[in-house]
Amino acid sequence: MKGSGSAGKRHRVVYLDNAATSFPKPDRVWDAVLEYARDIGANPGRSGHRLAVEAARIVFGCRNLLSRLLGVGDPERVIFTKNATEAMNVLVFSLLRNSYGKNVVTTSLEHNAVSRPLRYWCRHFKIELRVIPCGKDALVNPKDVCEAVDSDTCAVFVNHASNVFGTVTPFEEIARCAARFGIPVVLDTTQTLGTYPVSFSDFDNVIPVFTGHKGLLGPQGTGGFYLPEGVDLEPFIMGGTGSNSESDEQPSFLPDKFESGTLNVHGIAGLSAGVSWVLEKGVEGLRKHEMDLFLHLWEGLKGVKGVVLYGCELWERRVPVLSFNIEGMDPAQVAFSLDRDFGICCRPGLHCAPWAHKAVGTYPEGTVRFSLGAFNTYEDVEVAVDAVKRIAEGM
Repeated sequence: MKGSGSAGKRHRVVYLDNAATSFPKPDRVWDAVLEYARDIGANPGRSGHRLAVEAARIVFGCRNLLSRLLGVGDPERVIFTKNATEAMNVLVFSLLRNSYGKNVVTTSLEHNAVSRPLRYWCRHFKIELRVIPCGKDALVNPKDVCEAVDSDTCAVFVNHASNVFGTVTPFEEIARCAARFGIPVVLDTTQTLGTYPVSFSDFDNVIPVFTGHKGLLGPQGTGGFYLPEGVDLEPFIMGGTGSNSESDEQPSFLPDKFESGTLNVHGIAGLSAGVSWVLEKGVEGLRKHEMDLFLHLWEGLKGVKGVVLYGCELWERRVPVLSFNIEGMDPAQVAFSLDRDFGICCRPGLHCAPWAHKAVGTYPEGTVRFSLGAFNTYEDVEVAVDAVKRIAEGM
């Protein structure tokens, strides 16, 4: 899919690190950031003048676009945080804080944004942490997760798609199982929202956590979660909201209950532009483009002697993230050569997900990860395949 202007001309690199952050972004994203910074600049919800009202309009407009993308009805239940990690910490603390002696269920594919706060608060609150392992193909069986859920489970945390191996865990069966016990399911959509068709309209116990700077093509420093009507939580962070200023009690209504302090309106303006671009292009079309490239990349690397590919070949349960190794070579060494010798930007190592690497057998060295995005091309894939082949052959 072609980009929207000059980004490709300015940067003579092949960017294959979209799982870390998408690049380039549509030009409209930076236009929106600049317009807010240059022409508006006010603080939403803190004043009644025209610029503050316009800032509030930008924020609400982004909530509305995100609610459309999520397939939900109430934009005011879209909560902004500075990133998905902050959102996860808010949810872990809020869901576990009154659960002494109970259990929480998660999977071995989780990012450290989930595993670290879970480990900390489970130890602090004396909660059993049940980690459901994936197979060597990096797939989690939803039935295994369901079997671990019982009446003493306080929450389930599930990675929708692995940032290491690109494998998708169907959350629907897990959500229905958890709903029978009245248990919320926190779904990490950082690798799926905007690139993998999904709707949460039929689930009142699923809390999707999102980041703005990956598949939504917004700036860094943006993210949040959607709180369905079936879940009530206490805030983790409290302070000024611009509302109910006469009281020293935190507001109880959304979104103010969870949004203390000044929002990153520069980022939200850009995020709004990114989400609008995604909605215009269509998630299904974006997925087709990215998966066509992914299959071309998979088949190309599959034929290179000495290259080991990870993950399953059930393409409906993949996103365009591919981890590989070259036998006898350190992943960091391979990535360094790809960057220095071929201009290919990728990521080696453990990708902030050591549980996943331990489960698949790539710990402690990790893997080299190629992750495709909306602006990658078949030429990018050909360059990557040729580069890996030359490195594997000793150049």
